[in-house]
Amino acid sequence: MLEAPDSLIYSAIDNFETQPDLASLRRIAENLRKTADLRSARIEKLEDQVSRLESELREVSEEIESLKEPSATVYETLGQFGEVQKSDSVFKLINAKSVELDNLKVSLAKQLTELESAINHMSMKKISMSRRRDELASEREQALAANIASNLNSSSMKISLYKSLGVHVEDFDGESDKIIIFDRGTDSTSVLPVDEKYSDYFISNYIWDRLGNA
Repeated sequence: MLEAPDSLIYSAIDNFETQPDLASLRRIAENLRKTADLRSARIEKLEDQVSRLESELREVSEEIESLKEPSATVYETLGQFGEVQKSDSVFKLINAKSVELDNLKVSLAKQLTELESAINHMSMKKISMSRRRDELASEREQALAANIASNLNSSSMKISLYKSLGVHVEDFDGESDKIIIFDRGTDSTSVLPVDEKYSDYFISNYIWDRLGNA
């Protein structure tokens, strides 16, 4: 004889073991609670760290802002390198002064190059003029020698003789010629201006007198 359906259902329910399942559910619930507690603690810790970092960031930002504002010392220091325009940022001031100094450096380098070029040009010109001076002096000596050789007379012979005895005739620009007599005995010199008021006789006697005492 078959049992009634409701009897079968009640019989099946009575045979279920629910305690292990309930224990598992309790463990799961406990793990969920612990996990939630750990999560809350972790979130709270992270929020504290974020709050502290935000506070530090504000402090650093305030310090940076205070540093950006140029002080009297900054203006005084930069003023040593020229005029300084007022600004609300020290970094703008430094950048502007840096550009100004770079431009000045380029300008000075250009001027130095031009100065060196001018010095080199003047040095070459000096060398050229010195050579030309020597050439003119040599040409003058050659012309004088040629003139004496072609016009050998008593006067030129006297001059040649005087020169061999230590008498020299010097030509000074803008002045009369001067006869210079070197006295070897006293290591001194005598100078006689060549002037029209002195006759040839006087000049000859003067020279021979000095040579006689030499």
